[in-house]
Amino acid sequence: MSLQEVRRRYAGKALQEWERLQSTPITRIEYLITRHCLQRHLPGSGLILDAGCGPGRYTIDLAQQGYRVVMFDLVREMLQLGRAKVASSGLGARVTNPVEGDIAALPYAEGAFDAVLCLGAPLSHLTAAQERTRAVNEFARVLRPGGTAFLTGIGRLAAYRGAIYWRDWSFFDQYLTAEGRASGIAQGSQVWYMFAPAELESLIEDAGLEIVDRVGCEGLAQYLPMAHLAQIEADRKRWPAWVEMLIETCNEPTIVGMSNHLLVIARKGAR
Repeated sequence: MSLQEVRRRYAGKALQEWERLQSTPITRIEYLITRHCLQRHLPGSGLILDAGCGPGRYTIDLAQQGYRVVMFDLVREMLQLGRAKVASSGLGARVTNPVEGDIAALPYAEGAFDAVLCLGAPLSHLTAAQERTRAVNEFARVLRPGGTAFLTGIGRLAAYRGAIYWRDWSFFDQYLTAEGRASGIAQGSQVWYMFAPAELESLIEDAGLEIVDRVGCEGLAQYLPMAHLAQIEADRKRWPAWVEMLIETCNEPTIVGMSNHLLVIARKGAR
């Protein structure tokens, strides 16, 4: 899919993207697990590239924790809202002016960042294999030795299950043939390339990064009924135990493979 097509498909959706991680029980769990992984694996301080940052939900979280953050996204509208959100948060001194561009051609020097984030699966909008390779190589290039990358993709197995869960038969019909499944590309309101976990890991290792952890961002909660998730979220007694279960199991291989957002955490070797 072309960059212009990605821009077109996200037109008018900046506020929706800002609200996404707080909008439903399952996206709140995605946010909870992802933030846990960031807290666990980020360095204590430093400069972070938030690549494909959208309107800056994670940028603001990190700036609040004292990190310096660079916002980078393909869609100008996302960056405009992100700039406004940063300004209203009073964190402008820790966040650089947003930069519009392509994650497969980063305008930064080698080793410029202590950590690189690509969350919410911008990698999955790169439907050509060579573009995905270029993007991951770019993340590795701009990461300093010893720095950490947090890279997400849409999970292929979750997409197959989702077609049944949502009873989206046109989506399901794309995979009626072996050729359809082998393409890995899902057509819908967005166009996604869907990763098998091993495929995303291989892409990252081929870029010279060492994998530290693999996480399913929705964890045990993937495709549980929304009403049930909302019920336990409102249950003061049971919710803390459920959170512990989600965190304890989010990197179990079976859960990683079935999650909608696959998160791979990797480190660049010291020279």
